[in-house]
Amino acid sequence: MSWDFRKPGTRICVCYDVTNQQALDLWRESDNPTVGRLTQLFDCGKSCAMCIPYFETLLREFKRGEWPAGETGTQDTSWFGAKHA
Repeated sequence: MSWDFRKPGTRICVCYDVTNQQALDLWRESDNPTVGRLTQLFDCGKSCAMCIPYFETLLREFKRGEWPAGETGTQDTSWFGAKHA
């Protein structure tokens, strides 16, 4: 079983209990969405920082209209240069 960090409501930042939905809500309200804003509001990345690459991937996909997948009908399953079936 794999962890799907794109699934709505998935907790990405375990240190501060922040979900991808919280990030999505913030980015939708912002004129210039950034991962740094997540750090400012929710402290993401201030402890272990393991969540930052996942949030960066989601933000790139959000800006391209690829995430969340339900809004565009397609989902790119590549991240960090890897391909997943």
